[in-house]
Amino acid sequence: MEKIGAFIMMHQMETLLLAFGAILLAFIITHWQGVKFWWLNFTYNFPFIGKISTLAKDIEGFDEKHKWFYSEERLCRDYYNFYEKVDKDGESYDEAKEYLHAVGELGRKPTPTFIWIMIFVLVIVEAFGFAYVLAGFTIPGASEATQQKGAIGVAAMLAILLVWLTHMTGQELHRNTLIKKIRRWYKNDNAGGSNWRDLKPDEKLITIDNTFDDNSSPNYIRMLNRLDVNDRVKTTYTKTMLTLLFIFAVAIGATYIRHQVLTQEIASSHETAMNIFNDDASPFAGSDTASDDDIGALFGDDAAKDAKEDLSSLFGEEAEHDAKAGTKSTAAIEDETNQRGGDATFVILGLMFVFIQILGIFFGMHWGFAGRESKEAYECLRGFPTKKAFLSYYERVKTHIARVAQQQLQKLQHKMNNINDNSGTDAETTALLRNNKERTFRQYLTFEDK
Repeated sequence: MEKIGAFIMMHQMETLLLAFGAILLAFIITHWQGVKFWWLNFTYNFPFIGKISTLAKDIEGFDEKHKWFYSEERLCRDYYNFYEKVDKDGESYDEAKEYLHAVGELGRKPTPTFIWIMIFVLVIVEAFGFAYVLAGFTIPGASEATQQKGAIGVAAMLAILLVWLTHMTGQELHRNTLIKKIRRWYKNDNAGGSNWRDLKPDEKLITIDNTFDDNSSPNYIRMLNRLDVNDRVKTTYTKTMLTLLFIFAVAIGATYIRHQVLTQEIASSHETAMNIFNDDASPFAGSDTASDDDIGALFGDDAAKDAKEDLSSLFGEEAEHDAKAGTKSTAAIEDETNQRGGDATFVILGLMFVFIQILGIFFGMHWGFAGRESKEAYECLRGFPTKKAFLSYYERVKTHIARVAQQQLQKLQHKMNNINDNSGTDAETTALLRNNKERTFRQYLTFEDK
């Protein structure tokens, strides 16, 4: 873990970018409609090449049926796509609540923002853990800096893929619990054989708008009408098996690579130590021969021989061998201890990795929806405790969108008039451009809703 921490400290900029990206992505996921509306305004107001600047150039296209310019209709249609999603009344509240109740998901919520942030933080930790392991193996022959950057990229993609797979697996397991519930209710309802019917959804497609049309059907059929299942109404575990296989393959592979890296580091440490020893001893290479020659040169060959025999008798010929053997034995024990400790640590890291993925699967099971339109029904309700609060909220949102749309329409009409003044057109077009008081977003809603 210390080495992984050091690896992260070496790549502080990449860590900050990944953290910022994770938080931003979590926000976008949980506030998607708000982000889309902001982007629409941005594309319309962008100078010179924005949609207002582009649409304003079309001052000749005119819709004779509605008596609107095509550019004005295009702008209003873009904002109407958002307006109609929040154009809710009391009936919409009852339909959304009934839909969620029938599919068995009333009370469920989408994955909260803080959970997404936690997931992506874990992804960042996983990514750098994998990057440390993969560094040196991703781009053989490249420089160390290039290898590390390549390892970070591969590890980030791997971690994001795991988030997606675990989330999909959690959704699959949640849908399977609903299918099991359907089959159990179906079996209990037909135990006596008096109410037997094929277990299949009604022929009529059930949506939020017509959710009350199957009120007369049994509860399990109403639930089935809102789910996408196979023709046998059986549970499936394809995504689960694929995800588990991938998780264990990554866990085992990462543990094996960590083991190889540790073995390589231990071997490299011995190599470095031997090189240092040889470098230090190089002036005295062939020390036995050199010593004999030196003594012989000073005192004669007989004196050298006598000195060697005296040293051997004093310390024993096996002293040097025993010292070397003791050093090797100590090094071997230390290497074995480091190897075992490292392998045990890597097994723990592998188990932690598997646990994190199981946690991601649990999040997918606990949050999210299986019904075809359950997410839309929840977004309609937004957890309002009463219908009054529901209606008050959507009235404010509708007013806001209509006000923004009208402001954008006025900008467009003003720009179209300026272009017409500069370029000049026929008198009829000029009169139509000037008389735009009736062409408002509220007026557009009247013939769009017809």
